[in-house]
Amino acid sequence: MTAALRHRWFLLAAIALAVLLLHLGALSLLGPAWFDPEGPPVAAATMQVRSLALPAPPVMAPLPATRVAETPPPARPPVPRSRAASAAAAPAAATPASAMAESPEPAEPGGEPLSAAALAAVDVPVYPTRLPPAGQWHYRMQRGLLVGSAELEWTLQADARYTLHLQGRVAGMTVLDWASQGQLDAAGVAPERFAVRRRGRDTHAANFQRAAGKLTFSGPTRELPLLPGAQDRLSWMLQLPAIVAAAPERFVAGASVLLFVAGARGDAEVWTFVVMGLELLGDTPTLKLVREPTRIYGIRAEVWLDPAAHYLPLRALQTPSGGGAALELLREPN
Repeated sequence: MTAALRHRWFLLAAIALAVLLLHLGALSLLGPAWFDPEGPPVAAATMQVRSLALPAPPVMAPLPATRVAETPPPARPPVPRSRAASAAAAPAAATPASAMAESPEPAEPGGEPLSAAALAAVDVPVYPTRLPPAGQWHYRMQRGLLVGSAELEWTLQADARYTLHLQGRVAGMTVLDWASQGQLDAAGVAPERFAVRRRGRDTHAANFQRAAGKLTFSGPTRELPLLPGAQDRLSWMLQLPAIVAAAPERFVAGASVLLFVAGARGDAEVWTFVVMGLELLGDTPTLKLVREPTRIYGIRAEVWLDPAAHYLPLRALQTPSGGGAALELLREPN
């Protein structure tokens, strides 16, 4: 090889290494924000305070749950009902999914999140739950062209407290780091703090102040009422399976589950999950539920629950309604 050819190869290798380092640097700096499909923070100054008269959502009467034989969960106290649940405890009959879609979750005119005043008028059901045992599950993670791995760790403590942690990596770098912690109560998972971390620090957090009955955030100076059964952007992935596992016979196509879900950037909405029905995912029969967004920067959430594994998500897909690639988690065998 001539000196000129060696010089050319050396130059190409140097350029390739520089491009690789540039991409890795961008992934390190922008990855945690880009992998979070939650959207920009909610600006408190732009919120409209309106009082809405909203009809109570359909609520399923609680039924005795069928235990999963291989993992008996701890006994749970009687489940309190919200105002809507006690006022209209109608059985959840099979309703076409199209009819459910015609009654979306409440939202302000213009597609903005509900204001504090409007949220205070909303009744959210409290469902019986059957929580899965502690465990760690591995997922294939993808957003756009970036593919990596993620771990979901669910830890239970003797004093009825929990921690839930989702961490995703691409090329050995942490690009997704969500943490939820709190306690277990009669409504199931009861978060106290949800944090989106970046480089080991909490950059955005939602604080569930249950004694005061309010929801506050580390960034936006916005305060919201804390509705019954409130969840965060991570804990719903355990709470929804627990609700279905408590009475799986109720969740036929068209049935729905309402959850009050808060993000870490000042947003909180009532998410309506509609059962699409049974669907094969590979060779595994799953129960698919879909939540449609009601505003820009909302999230379309699709989840495929695995009846053979405590109804834990076999696949979860979160797509920003304002545009952008979906964040996909696909569970791998442990």
